[in-house]
Amino acid sequence: MKAPLGGIWFWLPLLLTCLIPEVSSSWWYMRATGGSSRVMCDNVPGLVSRQRQLCHRHPDVMRAIGLGVAEWTAECQHQFRQHRWNCNTLDRDHSLFGRVLLRSSRESAFVYAISSAGVVFAITRACSQGELKSCSCDPKKKGTAKDSKGIFDWGGCSDNIDYGIKFARAFVDAKERKGKDARALMNLHNNRAGRKAVKRFLKQECKCHGVSGSCTLRTCWLAMADFRKTGSLGTAGRVCNLTSRGMDSCEVMCCGRGYDTSRITRMTKCECKFHWCCAVHCQDCLEALDVHTCKAPKNADWTTPT
Repeated sequence: MKAPLGGIWFWLPLLLTCLIPEVSSSWWYMRATGGSSRVMCDNVPGLVSRQRQLCHRHPDVMRAIGLGVAEWTAECQHQFRQHRWNCNTLDRDHSLFGRVLLRSSRESAFVYAISSAGVVFAITRACSQGELKSCSCDPKKKGTAKDSKGIFDWGGCSDNIDYGIKFARAFVDAKERKGKDARALMNLHNNRAGRKAVKRFLKQECKCHGVSGSCTLRTCWLAMADFRKTGSLGTAGRVCNLTSRGMDSCEVMCCGRGYDTSRITRMTKCECKFHWCCAVHCQDCLEALDVHTCKAPKNADWTTPT
């Protein structure tokens, strides 16, 4: 995005254009002329009542979300950099991505998922940085706990992922819950997938205390992974088609990392014969075939449980 960083009322319209496919250009005029949070929230077209309420009550959260728009937009462009549609934004189009969100496609599904993940990420980060009045570090991460390495104390500032997910669900899903059609259900599913992706990649970070770094005592906290690991769950372990030249091919699916081949056997029906009248009799046969699965990245630390 080419626009410079600004205040809340610069970034909020960009946020809303991501969450709502069609937003009137009147919002941009209002931003330029200034106004209070109530005036702005009341005049953005397309918001349902629940979204307006949240906008009024939490202008600081709206600002945090807006500042995260550029981040997930850049990540979307990175993920699609080698595709025909590369998540490009339209400077003169008030819907940010043009008409692509109006179609039920893989691209629109990804945009809904990554924008939902971006909202969770932005809110949670703002909580940890003390920028929001309504939340702070995760209050549940206190006292002593135990993991595979032994006993440790919760300390530092664990990311309050539950608050980020709760607010994102309330704000982003509010519009889709008004609809009962298949597209609304699809959007809700993709929104949920984005939120789950952020929580999936929470990682435990620890600091050792002791003589010469002996780590006799540990202080640990939970932190979100880099957003790049959240826009995409990766294709490691995915089955690919060695003979295909399409999107399911091993070359495309595995992103150039290569693939592993394993031989499996399965039971299939064979030597089937038709018997008069109306019956087909088959034998059970064992069939051996090769299955190709994408290799994991060399630095795939996310494959280990946290």
